[in-house]
Amino acid sequence: MGFLLSNYQLTICILYSLIFCLSSSTHLCHNDESTALLQFKQLFPFNCSAPINCNDFPPSSTDNWKEGTDCCAWDGVTCDNSTAHVIVLDLNCKCLYGTIHPNSSLFNLVHLQYLDLSYNNLNHSQILPSFGRFTNLTHLDLSYSSLSGPIQSSEEEVWQGNNFSNNIFHLQKLQELWLDGNRELTGKLPSFINGTLRHLRSLDLSETGFTGELPNSIGQLEYLEELLVSDCNLFGTIPTSLGNLKKLRMLDLGGNNFINGQFPSSIGHLKNLEKLHLRDCNFSGTIPISLKNLTLLIWLDLSDNNFEGPIPQLFFNFSQLFFIDFSNNQLTGPIPLSITGLPNRNKVLYMLDLSNNHLNEELNLLCNLHSLRYLDLSNNQFGGLIPTCLGNFSGYLTVLNLQSNNFSGTIPQTFGYASKLLELDISNNGLQGVLPRSLANCTNLEILNLGHNFIEDAFPFWLENLPQLKIIVLRDNKFQGPIEQPRKRLAFTNLHIIDMSHNEFTGTLPSKFFESMHSMMMDEEDKSSSHYMRNGYGYYSVTIMNKGLEMKLVRIITIFNAVDFSHNKFDGNIPISIGRLKALCVLNFSSNGLTGLIPVSLGDLSELESLDLSQNKLSGKIAQQLTKLTFLEVLNFSQNNLTGLIPRGLQFETFSNTSYEGNLGLCGFPLSKNCGNVQIAESPTLPSSFSHNFKFKFDGFGWEAVLMGYGCGVLLGLLIGSYIIRRKEEWLVRIFGVKMCQHGKRSKKVQKKIAHTKSIINCS
Repeated sequence: MGFLLSNYQLTICILYSLIFCLSSSTHLCHNDESTALLQFKQLFPFNCSAPINCNDFPPSSTDNWKEGTDCCAWDGVTCDNSTAHVIVLDLNCKCLYGTIHPNSSLFNLVHLQYLDLSYNNLNHSQILPSFGRFTNLTHLDLSYSSLSGPIQSSEEEVWQGNNFSNNIFHLQKLQELWLDGNRELTGKLPSFINGTLRHLRSLDLSETGFTGELPNSIGQLEYLEELLVSDCNLFGTIPTSLGNLKKLRMLDLGGNNFINGQFPSSIGHLKNLEKLHLRDCNFSGTIPISLKNLTLLIWLDLSDNNFEGPIPQLFFNFSQLFFIDFSNNQLTGPIPLSITGLPNRNKVLYMLDLSNNHLNEELNLLCNLHSLRYLDLSNNQFGGLIPTCLGNFSGYLTVLNLQSNNFSGTIPQTFGYASKLLELDISNNGLQGVLPRSLANCTNLEILNLGHNFIEDAFPFWLENLPQLKIIVLRDNKFQGPIEQPRKRLAFTNLHIIDMSHNEFTGTLPSKFFESMHSMMMDEEDKSSSHYMRNGYGYYSVTIMNKGLEMKLVRIITIFNAVDFSHNKFDGNIPISIGRLKALCVLNFSSNGLTGLIPVSLGDLSELESLDLSQNKLSGKIAQQLTKLTFLEVLNFSQNNLTGLIPRGLQFETFSNTSYEGNLGLCGFPLSKNCGNVQIAESPTLPSSFSHNFKFKFDGFGWEAVLMGYGCGVLLGLLIGSYIIRRKEEWLVRIFGVKMCQHGKRSKKVQKKIAHTKSIINCS
């Protein structure tokens, strides 16, 4: 018995020891911090209808934040292993909505080292002095969180003796401070003196409302590795002290208005710099040769400035450079050999954008850049033949934009071997010949722009084999012949824009062609979640005719759809199937030879903004159903053979007479020609082909004379019939089994027909 008791006591002792060990190694969340978090949750409910931008990661919630549970196990919460104090609060993209007040329970979490409230809607909250209570904070991310108002920055307010006031710019341990994407966050940047943010490694204030000059004291942030202040309202000069930031790896000053226009030579001292963004900084002069010292550069963006002269030979030292953007400057001369590299060196350049300059000479040097993914040389003065080697970059090249140059000759057959090509834009050149059928191999192609050349070919029916095509532009070439019906059942299903205008296409419009454009039928797309068409490097752009004007769409939103077959030689009727393209925004069939009626089905194009059917041979009435087009801004039915009363209502009240001029048979508002009795619009009309032939068959008689004779005959017949009915009632009863009611007056139907006939005669 004693032996059993000792074993029992031993077991209890072991259990108590285990419990003691577990309790000493695992601490539960402190009650005050748990309460603070629950109070914060109560004031910031989960609301994903609030404007957030969490495309890269789906939003999550704080559902497991419940009273009576360990807050150290809650989503987004991390506690210190030894003290159990909350040291990390990561609520990035949690769909939070609410305002941070000075007495918020958030500020009770004084042990926080990492705080991330980015990509939430903090409802115009200000960065309050209470943030200064987080004295242990090393990471603060409030980017894209709808903050507003100024941050205290005056020296008199923040520096008193040896003590800093409560201000995020004076948190001694802070290493990362990200406030980017808060457009309503205002004020001036502070002076970084007296050890302010002396341990800071990353500072991102881009896309905010900060203004003023970049302070000279910025050079005291000796540990800074990333400085991003793009797209603020900074002005003045760039301080020379910037050259003191020897550890800087990334510098982005883009989108500010630095007034002196001179490139800061101090940037040449930043030898550890890997990414340099100086887009749209109002710089002028030549590109400084001091950039050659930045041998570790992998990214160089000097776009949208006023740099002039030739591109300097400074790229031989850049063995790791894979991104160059010098677009939208005033650069001249050839592409330097130092960019393209020598044959025995195979540079790793992925992206080269030299668009919108005045560069010239031939491009054969580019043949060394086998690793190119993106090449944009548009809007320059390059001439000669397009190098066939550009089509040999089959393993990598996704975007090739050569538009608006002076290229001539034929399109290289090698383009068809660029199997990863997403965009091919060779518009606005002097290219001739036929379209290479080898392009049918580019099955990833989304954009094909051949507009404004001299290409002479039939319609490239083989394009239906490219399932990803979103934009086709054949505008202003010498394409000719009919457009055959698609041979595949699912052809052009992803098409959003097709422009075949200003060619010599003939025959009827292919109805099945439109029936397969499924993307243009999807009018149920959520417009609030729509985005822009883009490749991996930037946005697609295209120039089209829209609302009677030539417009360049710098960014193409996915809900925009357009069909332009104008200025060709199409004939026959407009296919009824057009009415199925309910997401269509622009429809232009003008300047053809189309005949017949305007399809009533066009009234189903609920998103239509511009409709141009002018300069055709369309006849008949304008259907009342077209007044359902409530988004219609531009309407042009001019120079056709349309007749009858112009419909009224909604958008049709806003169009001027120029929308209908040249249609002699139309009447009513906004034309000065009166239709007389409104009942004309409700009465049956003669077929336009009949009246047209009748007019010329009986030379010397207009439609007025014909209608007058027709009206008189109808009136005479009605009078005779009425007399017979009154005199021969018994005869009608015997034949039809119907007895006419007599009240001493004509029947209502007879009265209406007589009145109607008189109105026709009076109108004539």
